[in-house]
Amino acid sequence: YEPETISVKEGETVRFVIKNAGELVHEFNIGTAEQHEAHAPMMQMMVDHGVLEADKINHDVATSMQASMGHGMHDEPNSALVEPGDTAEIVWTFPAHAEIEFACNVPGHYDGGMVGEIELGH
Repeated sequence: YEPETISVKEGETVRFVIKNAGELVHEFNIGTAEQHEAHAPMMQMMVDHGVLEADKINHDVATSMQASMGHGMHDEPNSALVEPGDTAEIVWTFPAHAEIEFACNVPGHYDGGMVGEIELGH
């Protein structure tokens, strides 16, 4: 990620514009390390069912998975999946006294270091 660290004030609302300049699908997800760990199995399921391909999101498979399993597309206010060359936006109000980070939870990406620090100030 660029930048690798973001400094914000507790309670501040920030509009993130996320541009994927790479060749793979990536995620921008705001949460605690524990939340990222809990989110990882859902991301793996999306890969296993063919929703997430290396370089694209298969929207037809996502729609089918949504109909049959009740979930299939990534639709969370703190997270965006971004295909290569695309841009997404998240508007997020930061809590007080939290240890949060931003990360990509596409399988293998977080473990590969695709995580950044959010420094909360008063």
